[in-house]
Amino acid sequence: MNKIFASMTLAVILLVSCSPKEPVLTPGIWRAVLLTSDSTEIPFNFELKIAQDTTIEIITGDYRYEVKDIEKRGDSLFINMPLFSSSFALHLTAEGLKGDFLRTSYKMAINAAPDEDWRFVKEPQTPAFSAEGRWLVKLGEKELIGEFSETAGKVTGSFLTPSGDYRFFEGLVTSENRLMMSCFDGGFIRLFTADMISADSLANVKMYSGFSTLEEGSAVRREDAVLPDAYSITGMKKGYKTLGFSFPNLDGNAVSLKDERFKDKVVILQISGSWCPNCLDESKFLGEVAEKYAPSLEVVCLAFERPEGFEAAKAEAMKLVTVAGIKYEVLITGSSPAKLKEVLPELENFRAFPTTIFIDKKGVVRRIHSGFSGPGTGIHYQNFVKEFTTFVEGLIAE
Repeated sequence: MNKIFASMTLAVILLVSCSPKEPVLTPGIWRAVLLTSDSTEIPFNFELKIAQDTTIEIITGDYRYEVKDIEKRGDSLFINMPLFSSSFALHLTAEGLKGDFLRTSYKMAINAAPDEDWRFVKEPQTPAFSAEGRWLVKLGEKELIGEFSETAGKVTGSFLTPSGDYRFFEGLVTSENRLMMSCFDGGFIRLFTADMISADSLANVKMYSGFSTLEEGSAVRREDAVLPDAYSITGMKKGYKTLGFSFPNLDGNAVSLKDERFKDKVVILQISGSWCPNCLDESKFLGEVAEKYAPSLEVVCLAFERPEGFEAAKAEAMKLVTVAGIKYEVLITGSSPAKLKEVLPELENFRAFPTTIFIDKKGVVRRIHSGFSGPGTGIHYQNFVKEFTTFVEGLIAE
């Protein structure tokens, strides 16, 4: 009898020990891979934090983007990105997470594994060339400027265009002299690859964007490369010096530049939208400007959201207000970005979101800046801040 009991006990132990483990959501650094339409991998890293609430921080170099809207239902995980109308629908497996990244117009398969802090390759690399510096990148008829820094084998930086930058990239140069960099923030999903055929030349350049866009070209090192002057693109139509709009603020009260509160003040007018990745970086910057120069200066945002009508547009605009911590005035135009020229007929050759308009104490438009190149562009951003500060302080001193 004892032998039978012992045998049964051993069988139970073996059955339990051989049973598959229940999938567990593991805190720490994860490596995620998004798949394009041709199965090209776009990798990124995030840190999963499990405390009172579960949060993730998307990591690109020193930049971290916190995501709080996470719901766990059984072995499923639903993540809503703070901006850009994007989300994840994931299933927890023994290997990690698997599912889809969802945008309004497409979805991408995603796999993520825990305890992986590498992006492209695990092992240290010994390339013959460094990617650090400024590169003129040609993708068909399009010209970009790549601005890269390289530290301890890690390459970070961004790409500048006349309408703004591509935000934060991270990657490396492999021992085979292949440059690989990726970017993910829920709005921009990009992969840049190239062969470094010399210290100053890149061949087989490819830029993947989103699910199915692929641009190809070449690049050369050009430390003197510059883009068109961002202050020369958009202007005021002949005969116009001021802007005559009136839009409701978040409380529903009409606001116009003719209001008494703006008398004898410099106004920075931001043309923005919560769907615009560069608008996030600019909003954080303008928040610092508004605080630094109050009460001599006010920042006002004109929000152009894709849903039209006050309530629907306000709900979208509030996403950017929350994430960027905006404390300055936000006005709801109630119009989509496509209708901007109808809403602001005084502007000529409007090209980019965001666009920044400098208005002096008399209400006269003095300068218009197209696009925004944020912190990911390094020296470009630093130079922009210096120039911006000098001009604003000059307007305040008038």
